[in-house]
Amino acid sequence: SRAMGAVALDVRWPFIGEFAGGTQRFTPRVAFIAAPRTRNFAIPNEDSRAVDLTWSNLFAINRFPGYDRFEDASRIVYGFDWSLALPGVAINTNVGQSYRLDRRSGLFPDGTGLTGRLSDIVGRTEVRYRDLISLVHRYRLDKENLAIRRNEVDATIGSRDTYALLGYLRLNRDIGGTLEDLQDREEVRAAGRVAINRYWSAFGSITIDLTDRAEDPLSLSDGFDPIRHRLGVAYEDDCLRLGVTWRRDYERQGDVRSGNSFLLSLSFKNLGR
Repeated sequence: SRAMGAVALDVRWPFIGEFAGGTQRFTPRVAFIAAPRTRNFAIPNEDSRAVDLTWSNLFAINRFPGYDRFEDASRIVYGFDWSLALPGVAINTNVGQSYRLDRRSGLFPDGTGLTGRLSDIVGRTEVRYRDLISLVHRYRLDKENLAIRRNEVDATIGSRDTYALLGYLRLNRDIGGTLEDLQDREEVRAAGRVAINRYWSAFGSITIDLTDRAEDPLSLSDGFDPIRHRLGVAYEDDCLRLGVTWRRDYERQGDVRSGNSFLLSLSFKNLGR
């Protein structure tokens, strides 16, 4: 058996005012998280292998994705949120970092952004123009030399019903062979949806691996290999959603086998209301 516990205090203080003809909001944020020592290495690690510091888990009590590992170090997490709302334009930025109060080491492998007492810097920026254009940038900077360890950009153009999305991801983490689930990677992705009429729509997506041996010596890609694609049609009204999807996987990853698969999805809306 194993017991896990933590106490957290999260404080935010927003400052709001006028700027450049619009409204800006600056929100400093500080969190203190205290956790006692946990028997982390008493059980094998099966569900917490894909640990990676991002803005989405910076303030989380446990930054491991599963339960086989629990972050049992007291720490201070700090950062800020900044937003600017102009006529037709909205900008949101988040930046943060954490500092471990004790000298415990060995829980996080090198390259995850959480190895030392001071973590890497993570952030996210989103720029929107009305409801037509959205640009989102996520990143992680090395605390030692500000090298870009994660660089991810997603651009969306269109409305809620008809849109096109282009994305790019590059991971330069140099984690090594300790966790084979976290190799360096470079990929591009594209997706889109087209509204045929009020209820019907067609959608599709594709992901292409740009990784070569210079980035990951264990990679089998030649620098331009498809990973998967999806094509489908969907029906949606006020009561239900119905969709049919054809998916083809070109690589075998974990339990995912290469080949074709077909998915029929049905969900009923507003049940229980």
